[in-house]
Amino acid sequence: MATFTYRALTQGGELVSGSIQAASADEVARRIEFLGLVPVETQAAAAPSGERLGLSFGGTPKAGDVTLFTRDLALLLRAGARLNTALELLGDDSDLGRMKRVAGRIRADVMGGGTFAEAVAAHPRLFPPVYVALVRVGETSGTLDRTLELLAAERKRAEEMRRKLVEALQYPAFVLVAAGGVLVFFLLFVLPQFSTVLRDMGAELDASVQMLLDLSDLMQAHATEMGLIAAAIPLALFVLLRRAGSRAALIGTAARLPLVRTVFAYRRSAVFCRNLGILLGNGVTLTNALRIVVEVLSASDDASAWAEATDRVRHGARLSEAFAQDSVLPPMAIRMLRLGEETGQLAVLSDRIADFYEEKLQRSLARIAAIIGPAAIVTISVVVGGLIVSVMTALLSVSQSIG
Repeated sequence: MATFTYRALTQGGELVSGSIQAASADEVARRIEFLGLVPVETQAAAAPSGERLGLSFGGTPKAGDVTLFTRDLALLLRAGARLNTALELLGDDSDLGRMKRVAGRIRADVMGGGTFAEAVAAHPRLFPPVYVALVRVGETSGTLDRTLELLAAERKRAEEMRRKLVEALQYPAFVLVAAGGVLVFFLLFVLPQFSTVLRDMGAELDASVQMLLDLSDLMQAHATEMGLIAAAIPLALFVLLRRAGSRAALIGTAARLPLVRTVFAYRRSAVFCRNLGILLGNGVTLTNALRIVVEVLSASDDASAWAEATDRVRHGARLSEAFAQDSVLPPMAIRMLRLGEETGQLAVLSDRIADFYEEKLQRSLARIAAIIGPAAIVTISVVVGGLIVSVMTALLSVSQSIG
């Protein structure tokens, strides 16, 4: 949707202005007339240059900001405030930080005649499909305050889970970077001290030592180019990871690695079952819930297998049978889903399956972190130690031959 600015006349002849997110200028005019205003001027607002390029430099709210917005809005609605009043109050709340601007846009859309679900759906990077679907259900059933409380609690739990995962990966990531730094330092500043002496004296070198000496010479000869490449790689990764297609391809490639495959399977199962349980527990039909969950998963996974399984359910197959055919879920999850279908407790058991696989995910990451760190240290120690022994052996042989 595009953002349009408008000016209109009230019934008393007062000129008012505002902004609305809509698909077209005609829709903006219809919304303005619905409010009892007379349109004067409507035009598309220019997007910031960073947004036109698909980038954002410091202005995008974080996940915690969205959670705070959701929780505070639920509290205001629970206290009896009307939706537009609650959004106006949040727009003036300094605690929201970068969400204040988004809250103002959402209020403008609601005041323009749109629903709250339509207003948040205009910000897909902040509000995922599950969020929009639950808000739509809450508006329809008149339980928007309780729905927002549920969303805030679930987002808080997910953020805590994400924090634990990041903390589990910080140590091995630091060790790998430090080990790589030690190896680069050795190649650039230590080996060159011996390279000239060994080659001038015609020392016989092992193939591994000769290869690393050649690599050291290459790095020294192209130090500027390698420095530019090292600086460009993080920027390129940042740009690629902001594109949904590139991110999905990278995650799909990583998910095929032997050590990582199991971790991704646990995460996939937890995300699928958690979102399915939340949607079913709030009255969303099974087919609609699957469509929304598959949309969430397809952003970072192979969408074809999930879409095929969803089509089987839509054509009458049981949920457990449909997802068992392509092995997109582990056998344990399939058995629990079958039990949920048989007992009529699919939403409850989906939440329990999610808890089970989230626990397994944390344990797997802890094991990987415990393996990667020491393995990186041992590997770099063996490589550097072996090189030092080989170089010193070559120097001793040259010294003995001279003596």
